[in-house]
Amino acid sequence: MLASRRPTIRFTASQTAAFIAAVILLSSAVALRAQRAPRKDVDAEIARLAERYAIEIVADAPTFPVKTEHGVVDGKPAKRAAIQAYATLLIPEFSLYPPELVKRAQLKRIVLCEELSFADQRRGAIPEYGSDTLYLDVSRGNYSPSYLRKVIHHEFFHIVDYKDDGKVYTDEQWAALNAPGFKYGGGGKSAQGEANASILTDKVPGFLTLYATTGVEEDKAELFANLLVDFAYVEKRVRKDKILAAKAERMRELLAEFCPEMNEAFWKTVRTTKRNNDRPEAREE
Repeated sequence: MLASRRPTIRFTASQTAAFIAAVILLSSAVALRAQRAPRKDVDAEIARLAERYAIEIVADAPTFPVKTEHGVVDGKPAKRAAIQAYATLLIPEFSLYPPELVKRAQLKRIVLCEELSFADQRRGAIPEYGSDTLYLDVSRGNYSPSYLRKVIHHEFFHIVDYKDDGKVYTDEQWAALNAPGFKYGGGGKSAQGEANASILTDKVPGFLTLYATTGVEEDKAELFANLLVDFAYVEKRVRKDKILAAKAERMRELLAEFCPEMNEAFWKTVRTTKRNNDRPEAREE
């Protein structure tokens, strides 16, 4: 049997152009929907995080500049893509905290932004005690997810430290754990330009990073952040470093006194949390 011939369909130039335009329009609509879907998902997850901890999370149109008692906090609204990427780190990291811890820290809001600065000095994050606000730069340091995770915990601990006893820059009991004769440096602001300050090292016994040596407040915050993000490394170090072991024990005591939910169950969760950390190799010297 001979196959019947199908009629030839011809389009005019105007019909062809209209067809191509329709295809392009449809493709653009599909692509736009694909771009918007993750944004909606991220917004919903951020909203759930805010609801769980009874805080405000400002991701769109943050207010800047903000005058504080000690200087001006400045920044710019973050790009949507940057917020989406950052949220994939912020949400699981912050979710490690018992809601009671955040409540006792009296944190009111988290502001996500870019180009964050304090008194004209660029910062990755700022804990603003006067307004109970944690400012987080979603882009600074984004070459290292591990670094961004630690910044979240480091800066939140400053707020806990302040609410604990109204002091941040002095802690005689903690300082007494250091080797005789040791003196802290000029505080965190003196090391903002040091690229390697936050890299894990055993160069100075009793400290995890060189940044920790700049002030008692940074020492405590660095230990807290690394306990949460790099627990295995800290555990390894404390076996060989008596000073660091004493500080880790004191950290647990401080947190448990501040919030009973910071108990062994919490540390078990921290210990078993799996991440793909990308930290540079710790310096063994």
